[in-house]
Amino acid sequence: MQWFFIALGAPFLWALTNVADQYLVARYSTGKRSSGGLVLFSSLIGIFAAVLIGIFSSGIFEITFIDKLLLFFTGGITISWVILYLFTLEIEDISAVVPWFMTVPIFGYILGYLFLGETLSPKQMLGSLIVLLGVFLISVDFSGAKKRIKWAVAFYMLSACFLISLIGLIFKYVTIGGSFWVSSFWEYIGLGFFGVVIYLLVPKYRKEFILMNKNGGVKIFSLNFLSETLTVGGNLLTNYAILLAPITMVYLVGSL
Repeated sequence: MQWFFIALGAPFLWALTNVADQYLVARYSTGKRSSGGLVLFSSLIGIFAAVLIGIFSSGIFEITFIDKLLLFFTGGITISWVILYLFTLEIEDISAVVPWFMTVPIFGYILGYLFLGETLSPKQMLGSLIVLLGVFLISVDFSGAKKRIKWAVAFYMLSACFLISLIGLIFKYVTIGGSFWVSSFWEYIGLGFFGVVIYLLVPKYRKEFILMNKNGGVKIFSLNFLSETLTVGGNLLTNYAILLAPITMVYLVGSL
């Protein structure tokens, strides 16, 4: 059960991050699809994390090229789900967005079963179905006379949650029998690299990043840095727990 207590720290850190993200989107987003500054903060923190890991870890180049490439591209996958998540925060309240992360264990189970041979008991599978039902109910707008499903929220968050589970699958596949810190190094190198690419090639995001820091000053930078540091901490705890238990069980703990 060691993995359980390791995984348990992640949802606490992510809960703090979710609150900070909601504040940042509400306070510094300039309109629809205007969270580019937050996307760049989320990605560029990868450079900071990779440098720290590289300083204190050895053998970071002693893995195969294919493994490096897989971990490197998880950085791009990470940016993709963050963009989808921030899009959702612009059109929906945080209290209705966060529960969608409970679908991550479902995707984790499917991917773990298909590619790693991980299985669950009948009770665990029944619990997964209950989670899906609960998320479906959350997606329905009961405020009006006519009930409607928030399809944009559903699409963004289901896509984001699938990508999160895919990252966990790749990390476990590469790291089994290897070094946790070496794999983390290449994952964050990829995250930082794609962040730099976005900064250089996407003028809209670059402008929003510069404007956000100019308007928010030290406050916005400090809050973003704290938020992304908490995110990195939660990600590291989850990735380590994934190496000790089935992917879906770790993500079920993360759903707290």
